Amino acid sequence: MTVRDMEYFARRERQEREHAARSDDMIARRVHLEMADRYSARLRDIAVVAVPCVQA
Repeated sequence: MTVRDMEYFARRERQEREHAARSDDMIARRVHLEMADRYSARLRDIAVVAVPCVQA
């Protein structure tokens, strides 16, 4: 993944959380939060791959 990918996932996570905060509908809020969690998970996956393994 590229830096642009990471920026995209971070931006989309933030946007989904903002949409959830503004939503009056509980179902829509839940869906926005689920999407935010998925974007967050993608970022965590990228971070795990990006960290090099250190061998002793």
